[in-house]
Amino acid sequence: MTDPPETGETYAVVCPHCGRSFEAVLLGGESERNLGFKCPHCRLFVAYKAAVQQDRVEPSG
Repeated sequence: MTDPPETGETYAVVCPHCGRSFEAVLLGGESERNLGFKCPHCRLFVAYKAAVQQDRVEPSG
């Protein structure tokens, strides 16, 4: 997998828990496991790496 994009970019995401779509800014942290999105519907943290592997995320706009 390529390097993750810069944090602060907006993405269209589908939550693996509730299945609902949302747009969110990529959240960052000190490690790769902290990169991801917070679902506004069920509050699950959706890890960027897992979302990419499951084809649940794409750049928005």
